[in-house]
Amino acid sequence: MKKNIPIITDPTRIKRYSQQFCTFVDKDLVNELTSGMYALSSLVAVAKDWNLFVEFCHTKSVQPLPASTTAVRLYIEKVSLERKYSSIKRYAVTISLIHKVLGYADPVKNSRVQTALGDIRINKKGDQQSTQAFRREHLETLTGSLQTSSSVKDWRDLAIYHVMYEGLLKRSELRDFGLKQIIENEDSLAIVVGNEEITLSSTASLVLLRWLNVRGSLGDYVFTAIDRHGNIGFDPLNDSSIYRILRNASDLLGLDYTFSGQSLRVGAAQELAEQGVKIRDIQYAGRWLSPAMPYQYIGNVAKAELEKMRYLSFKFID
Repeated sequence: MKKNIPIITDPTRIKRYSQQFCTFVDKDLVNELTSGMYALSSLVAVAKDWNLFVEFCHTKSVQPLPASTTAVRLYIEKVSLERKYSSIKRYAVTISLIHKVLGYADPVKNSRVQTALGDIRINKKGDQQSTQAFRREHLETLTGSLQTSSSVKDWRDLAIYHVMYEGLLKRSELRDFGLKQIIENEDSLAIVVGNEEITLSSTASLVLLRWLNVRGSLGDYVFTAIDRHGNIGFDPLNDSSIYRILRNASDLLGLDYTFSGQSLRVGAAQELAEQGVKIRDIQYAGRWLSPAMPYQYIGNVAKAELEKMRYLSFKFID
C-alpha cells in the first residue's frame, strides 16, 4: 500500500536531515523522517538499504544526498553483479523515498537509470527461485508426527500450519491473527480473515482448539511466543519466529529445501486449482488483489505475466 508520507518543506529540517543521511543512519532516524508510517521491519530494511548506498558513495567520493543520476546508475549496476533483481528494485525504491521526502529530484526517474534497471531486469529474468509449495501431504505427515507430541510448542506450530494452509494466510495475517477472529460453531471452528468466514476442517479445528485450551483466553493474539522454559507469552510472534516455525517444518519432513511465508498459500492455491476451483475464486479465497499470483502459483506463467502487464506503466525515454 502506498504511504502518504508528508514532504518536508522547512529548509532547516531539510538541511539537518540531509547532513544526517549523508552518513550511516538507523531505523529510528528513518522512522522520524517518514513520520512513523512504516512498520519496524520496513524501517530496518530501509536503513540497511540506504546505508549500503551511502557506503558505495563514500568509496567513490561522491555525495549520496542529493545523489547524481550517474552515482545511482553505477550503484545499481555494481550491486546487480551480486544481487537479484528484486533486491535491486528495493534499493532503487529506498533511494527514491529518501529523495522524495526531502523534496529533492528523484534520480531513479532519470531515463538512464530506468534503462539500466530495465536491462538488469531482462538479464536477470528467471534468476528468482520459485516458492516451494507446502502441500496437503506435508500437512498430513506433520499432523501424524506432532499431534502425539507432549510439547506445547509442537501443538502451537501444528495449529499454525493448519490455520495458515486452510485459511491461505499471509505471514502478516498469521502474525496479527486475533482471538476475536475465531468463531465456535457446533462441531467446528471458523476463522474470519478480511471479510470472509472460513470454516476449518475437523482436524484443523481439533488442533487449534487444543492450542487454545493451553494458551488460555488472556491477551489478544492467537499465536504467541513460548520461551525456553515453556512459558507462553501474550505478545504476537514476530516475522523471524514465523520464519523459523516454517523452516522447522522443512526440517521435520527431512526436505532439502526450506518453506517460506508464501509456501502454504502456494500449496493451498494449487490444491484448489486441482479441485477445479476457478482462478477468480482462488484469488478471492487468498485475498489477492489480482489473479496474477494465483496464476503463477498454479504454474500458468503466461497468464500470470499477462495479468502483471495490466499494472505496468510505460514511459517514453527522454
